[in-house]
Amino acid sequence: MTSKHIYLIKHGETEENLQGIHQGQAVGGRLSKRGSDDIRKAAASLCAEGITVDQILVSPMSRCRESAALLTAVFAPADVRVDGRLAAKDSGRLGGQPRELAQAEAARHGIPIHQLRTPGGESSEDVQARYVSLWADVSSAPHGTSVLVGHGGGIACLLLWLTGKGFDRYLDHVPGSAGVTWIEVGDDTSRIRLMNVPPGELAGRLDNRAAR
Repeated sequence: MTSKHIYLIKHGETEENLQGIHQGQAVGGRLSKRGSDDIRKAAASLCAEGITVDQILVSPMSRCRESAALLTAVFAPADVRVDGRLAAKDSGRLGGQPRELAQAEAARHGIPIHQLRTPGGESSEDVQARYVSLWADVSSAPHGTSVLVGHGGGIACLLLWLTGKGFDRYLDHVPGSAGVTWIEVGDDTSRIRLMNVPPGELAGRLDNRAAR
């Protein structure tokens, strides 16, 4: 089997990020100027290496759809679809609230914030299960190159699963604005070529001979 290439790209920074809002699924979000610029930089770096994209799958949150639109303008893939499995974590009543509230709630229960589950919401394990389900489909599909546009928490959960790490390493795997992870999928193994690289540091780190 010819190697496949899957790129995980976190949405760009949002105005709500700057305001310290815990967005989750409650707030769609609007990209900040930096967020838009970061996505454009990521797209330009990938394009400069001659990488072509067959499909883009995107979270239903507006911050991801806005990011995906900027990527689509560059790559014009044949297949662009929203996939609910890429959605942000459902944080229940904490969604759309100041981030400190979620931190305080986690502290009150004596657990890390990534383990917090509010009534009617999701746990990080639920989010991980969604992302892993999507990964199984994408990594076994015929597309040569796929881009998944999702959220920092979901990408971190997937990377923990791919690397066999526990949730105690969660914060080490959360990408920043438009952070890019590149995974090469072979017959029996998946190789992480780059992990959560900021868009401004991508130049020169993509081997386009392997990525075509």
